[in-house]
Amino acid sequence: MRMGHGFMSWLRSNEDEIIGLLELQAEILVKSVSVLIDLMNDYSKLYELGTKIEDLEHEGDKVTHKVYVLIDKTFVTPLDKEDIASLTGEIDQIIDYTDRFIGTLILFEINGPSVYMTELAKMLLSSCQEIYHLVKKLRGFKNSQELIGHCQNISQYEHEADVIFRNAIAGLFKTNDAIHIIKMKEVYEILEGAHDRCADVADVFEDIALKYG
Repeated sequence: MRMGHGFMSWLRSNEDEIIGLLELQAEILVKSVSVLIDLMNDYSKLYELGTKIEDLEHEGDKVTHKVYVLIDKTFVTPLDKEDIASLTGEIDQIIDYTDRFIGTLILFEINGPSVYMTELAKMLLSSCQEIYHLVKKLRGFKNSQELIGHCQNISQYEHEADVIFRNAIAGLFKTNDAIHIIKMKEVYEILEGAHDRCADVADVFEDIALKYG
């Protein structure tokens, strides 16, 4: 009996650790996108904030690795292992996009943020804050409708981001500077890709809501 009790305690401790790591990853996500907003407000800090984003990306990678290792050695997990792996993987990709975004600004020597970049970054922060709330609701999860509500918000942000992205690309092709078009198109595509990954996270949460709601 003592052995069985100890085994169940180990399972519960691993459950807390898995959820805790996902919460930490969501915090890193919000921090990294918040840095993008700081950059939009003060572009003179491009290199300083680029270093900050890079540090957060490395921190996020470590958390993701810990989650993968933990679910691999845990027999019973709080959610399906596939769902946990998908969540941590998709969130990690969004953090990667923030690092790639600033790296591309530096590489292409972009002189400053456009209105479209700022709008996409703000929309991305809103989506990531929704993801943070979703992850926090995994602990003691009971109400599937709460999850669905946040997922619908992310879907709306992603739709609005698509409109901004299309307008940004249309605006680019009104210029005659081919090099500028190529550079800015990639910058916008990175931000749009981050929004797509947010939508992927929402899809995973919708699956969770259906399975456990």
